[in-house]
Amino acid sequence: MEEVQWFTQQVMTYEPSMYRLAMSILGNTEDAADAAQEAILIAYQKLHTLRQKESFRPWLMKILTNECYALLKKRPMQISMDELPEMEQPTQDEHTNQLWQAVSDLNESLRSVVVLYYYEGFSGKEIGSILGITEANVKTRLSRARKHLKLLLEE
Repeated sequence: MEEVQWFTQQVMTYEPSMYRLAMSILGNTEDAADAAQEAILIAYQKLHTLRQKESFRPWLMKILTNECYALLKKRPMQISMDELPEMEQPTQDEHTNQLWQAVSDLNESLRSVVVLYYYEGFSGKEIGSILGITEANVKTRLSRARKHLKLLLEE
């Protein structure tokens, strides 16, 4: 019973982060919620495979990332521009809203790295593990994202 309580507490702590990451990949509130719920279920079923409790957050985010990409593969290949929802913004502050809008305008590969690094505080190594890319690739994507964001925010 103690393990279930620990798991529940961890999930409740990281749920906003999970939703933010899922939104950055999927861009759709319903799909993001579905991916997060499925990731929580898988994490609970595979909790026995977690080697260190300190690694729970990156481990959970990796499961979530895999679920998001699985959902993307199931989506129809073309979506009309009218069907694309706007990403929800984390706060109502005008400057933050402009920044969040610029982040949401990045392509998915850059956006997910930015969200994991700046919004969730993961290291480059952890992001590489979560997304299944090298740490060097994480740094490259962050650099490209910064350049794109600078251009978007200067407009």
